[in-house]
Amino acid sequence: HPRRLSTATRTTGPGTRGAARFREVSDSSQFSRPRPTAPSGVLVRRAVVADRDAVWPLVLELPRHDPEREAFERSFGPLLAALDTYFAVAELPDHGVVGYLLANRHLTFASSGVVCRVEEVAVLPQHRRQGIGRHLLKSAEEWAAEVGARRVGLATGLSKEFYVSGGYAETAGFFTKRVEAPAAPAATGDDAPWAPSAAAGD
Repeated sequence: HPRRLSTATRTTGPGTRGAARFREVSDSSQFSRPRPTAPSGVLVRRAVVADRDAVWPLVLELPRHDPEREAFERSFGPLLAALDTYFAVAELPDHGVVGYLLANRHLTFASSGVVCRVEEVAVLPQHRRQGIGRHLLKSAEEWAAEVGARRVGLATGLSKEFYVSGGYAETAGFFTKRVEAPAAPAATGDDAPWAPSAAAGD
């Protein structure tokens, strides 16, 4: 159910490189520093199909990424429906969707069960430093607790102070490498697609 929230601070999206940070879910409501008041009426809720065009500009705000609109369109629906995914947006009454967060859960050995990982979080530049990013992160921590996760993790090369102030501890380095899909074998013989022959004349 949608929840109206009132306090927090800013965030930008986590990058693909940098330190991996985790926090225990059980103390997710505890923050070590005072937080500024967020705009009145901030609403964090699950994303819906109608949010598609509002989320795309936010995806473009993620650092160190070069997203493709076609891939975004292919992924949007499946991410909304995935049971192991938390896809939320933050709304302001007079501005619509101004932020989003994407997280997922998976089983691990080292953490003795389920871990939730925040993959993406972004807020529009003109609405940063207002508590919206922290609201999104808090909603992910609450989801993690609901699904039985032991920890919440994320990787970021930016905003270290933001995550530390939210109770996250740096635990490891994080590296990524791009991989290419294998090329499809050339069709031959009966497997070759049919194409009409060029007409000799009309």
